[in-house]
Amino acid sequence: MLLRSLWIYLKKELIRYSSSQTLFNYYRDNNNLLDKKGGNTIRLKNLYNYLASYTTYPDYLLIGEAPGIKGCRFSGVPFTSERQLVEKILPFYGQQSSKFSPPYTENTASIFWNTLKEHFPSFFIWNSVPFHPHPSGNYEKNRKPTKDEIELFAELTENIIGILQPKKIIAIGKTAKYLEKCIKNLKMTQVRHPSYGGKQEFVIQINKLFGKKIVKLTRKTLF
Repeated sequence: MLLRSLWIYLKKELIRYSSSQTLFNYYRDNNNLLDKKGGNTIRLKNLYNYLASYTTYPDYLLIGEAPGIKGCRFSGVPFTSERQLVEKILPFYGQQSSKFSPPYTENTASIFWNTLKEHFPSFFIWNSVPFHPHPSGNYEKNRKPTKDEIELFAELTENIIGILQPKKIIAIGKTAKYLEKCIKNLKMTQVRHPSYGGKQEFVIQINKLFGKKIVKLTRKTLF
């Protein structure tokens, strides 16, 4: 396994943190109403499969803000939905950890992989906050992570950077860009987050960064 050192580090660190009233650690804990028995173990295995799929070290590190309820919260892999894992349409596969039928699909995850799949494994994806932020008592909703939460996990992100040694670090959205204030000498290139109408700008910016010829996007190419 090429990224074995990163896997060993993440496996140890991710299960250290307990869930709180507003931040759910789905690698360590389960919600009996939402998760299958052993769902946390499934999500760790999915993350392992993701790391094990690398045949070369990635040149790019893409960092989002936090896991979404229809994406990483149940898949265990950033910017990835359970549906994508079980349908085996990505360079890696996984199992369903949720009780939902059919498993969730996330619009942001679809846009992300439709845009970047051809560039794999030249990039690695992570989130500035690795656990699911949600309103107090409402585990099925998303919440924007706070600056304090990003600062809390900045050391983990910094260590990931140290292990991977990427040539370029890309912040997906303004929230992730805040990491520059948390990690000394960190320089990030920011692209538009694909959600909330950001799809076209995200696709154009990613294509430019990865050196792909940019074509004029029409409604037909976007949907």
